[in-house]
Amino acid sequence: MKRIACLAVAGAVLAFTAPAFAHGGQYRGPGDTVPPNPGGSGGGKTGSPGSPTTPSPGSPSTPTPSGPTSGGGGPVTAPPAPSTGGQRRGTGPVTGGMGMPLQDDFTQWQFWWEFNKAPFLQLKAAIHAGGLTTGSDDFELGQGRKGAAKDTLSPSDSDRKEMIPALQKVLKDPSSNKDIVSSCMVALAKIGSSADPKYFEDNILPLLKTFLANQDAEKREVAALAMGIAAIPAAVPDLLELAKDSDDGRKLCERPQGVDVRTRSFSCYGLGLIAYGSKDPELKNKVLEAMKGLLEDKQVKRRDIQVAALNAIRLLRPDFSTEAGRKLQQEIVDYALAYLERDEIYDQIRSHAIAVMAKVCERGVDEQLRQKVIAKCMEVLDKRNRKWKKWTQQSAVQALGVIGNAEDSEVIKTLARYTKSGKDALAKNFAAIALGQIGGSEAKEILVKQLQSSRVQKMSKPWIALGLAVRDFNSRNNDSSYDIDSAVGEMIAKEMKKNSNALYAAGYAVSLGMMKFTDAGDDLVDRLLKVKNQDEAAGYFMVGLGLMRYNQAMADIKEIVRGATRRDQLLTQGSIALGLLGDKQIAQQLVDKMKKQGTVSVMSALAQALGFIGDRRSVKPLIQILEDKTLQNIPRAFAAVALGLVGDKEPLPWNSKIAVNANYRANVETLTGGTGGILDIL
Repeated sequence: MKRIACLAVAGAVLAFTAPAFAHGGQYRGPGDTVPPNPGGSGGGKTGSPGSPTTPSPGSPSTPTPSGPTSGGGGPVTAPPAPSTGGQRRGTGPVTGGMGMPLQDDFTQWQFWWEFNKAPFLQLKAAIHAGGLTTGSDDFELGQGRKGAAKDTLSPSDSDRKEMIPALQKVLKDPSSNKDIVSSCMVALAKIGSSADPKYFEDNILPLLKTFLANQDAEKREVAALAMGIAAIPAAVPDLLELAKDSDDGRKLCERPQGVDVRTRSFSCYGLGLIAYGSKDPELKNKVLEAMKGLLEDKQVKRRDIQVAALNAIRLLRPDFSTEAGRKLQQEIVDYALAYLERDEIYDQIRSHAIAVMAKVCERGVDEQLRQKVIAKCMEVLDKRNRKWKKWTQQSAVQALGVIGNAEDSEVIKTLARYTKSGKDALAKNFAAIALGQIGGSEAKEILVKQLQSSRVQKMSKPWIALGLAVRDFNSRNNDSSYDIDSAVGEMIAKEMKKNSNALYAAGYAVSLGMMKFTDAGDDLVDRLLKVKNQDEAAGYFMVGLGLMRYNQAMADIKEIVRGATRRDQLLTQGSIALGLLGDKQIAQQLVDKMKKQGTVSVMSALAQALGFIGDRRSVKPLIQILEDKTLQNIPRAFAAVALGLVGDKEPLPWNSKIAVNANYRANVETLTGGTGGILDIL
């Protein structure tokens, strides 16, 4: 996992899910690195920020790490980073002696989009809805009958029953290398027990459990995570023991000296994922008490475990319709508020306690409890209060966007003030998104004025456009009679046309796509054709066109994707766009490309593209690639990744539960870092 992840950081240039590691990795963020861990590699003591530690697998450094093994040999050479037509800032991030990047700007809008895009794309819903498809079984490129319903191409339970034994067989094969093993474990977990719950619990769960004792650290941690992704309650007892580093946990992984930090952290996330999907209040309370125990344990000094425990609590999802659920919610908020006040806890970690409160209060809550959380967030943002650092301010702004509503005038005014005079640049940009999430006429008026103001920096305006687009998107979802806000769409289109910076303009393009403002479709196509050699910007223009369902752009996008043989960014983003537009014709071509040996970057892009398109007819060819031992390990591993994407039991990516509204800047290596964090896995 970590070896291939490092390679992906070397080859990644733009802010989208570019490649990371064979079991299903993705890169998030512009430049060559995701936001660096501000407090080091996750191993620092609580309450002591200090300097970044020596680069570990999770610390971004110069982009020349080794890649995956192929066959049975050593690491392959890292691929050169693709050109972006002048947009790129050199060959990679400049790093200090301790591995901390010095030049990437994490206030760029692309970061936010990549972590939060899943609910806006709704790829599976779009792909499996009615629309243009091809219907022939051999689905030759450019041929086949058109007009068949897309839902006939979505994977069925019988397809999943075909995938599971194939993945299971390869996973059991002792000749499968670690990349294939990791890929198969995650793929099996994503497909899950939806097709045959009893078979999965009786056969797959015990198989995953055997890897907990593997000598390879990657296999251990992936096994723990896969048990959580599968969302099988039967896995809870083992994951609890691993997370707590108990004697039983040490026996499970056959490590008498202690369960390693990454496996403990991934076990925490796994417990949160299982609790998220469960309706059992006893299970949820059991996870809460275990996570509180970790947070109170003075022997737990690794930030990774503390952040993982807080995010597991964030995933508990109390059922507010029951007394037990309301009690759980109250307990979570009270604990998070108390944790936030503990000055001995480093601010980077405490910021996640704010995210916990926002998550458990987002779906309906006692008004008194909501006001309590709002008051704390307002306190954090009070510029007269110097207690709170940038990470807590970022999370407080995000929380107000999640739990605020259009009647919260003081909240809206606070966010508006912060966009103008806030201490932290990223929090100021988050405030524009938060205003859009709150919605209503007052927030809209503030954002419109800022979009039109000549005093607002150009790099901030795409954030404002995204805020307006979020407001429009939510309004349309909440009211079926809602009509597109044409006046706002025209303003954003005007800003896009006059902005000479391709990436800023691409932010407007994504915003217009979210609004489905098709009046700007031709303008997006024209700009796409002008910047098609600038991979990052061109990719986002294609996504914008896909979001607005501008089918007139399909031919141009298909032409760009066909030519993107070694341009993994365009291949992935273009495939997202084609999936949104309803095209299925390219699937066979992607399968054929996967059979050939290529870079990790290209293989990851192909796997993601096939997953985005989601055509059930790719299942058999992918299984053939997975089982073909005459092929290199890389295409076989990514065939497993693609099968997991196509057969995923959930409508949204499994880790979107964690990624959406997460403060990705307050990161540790097991959360995100481009080298195997929970948010870096497909």
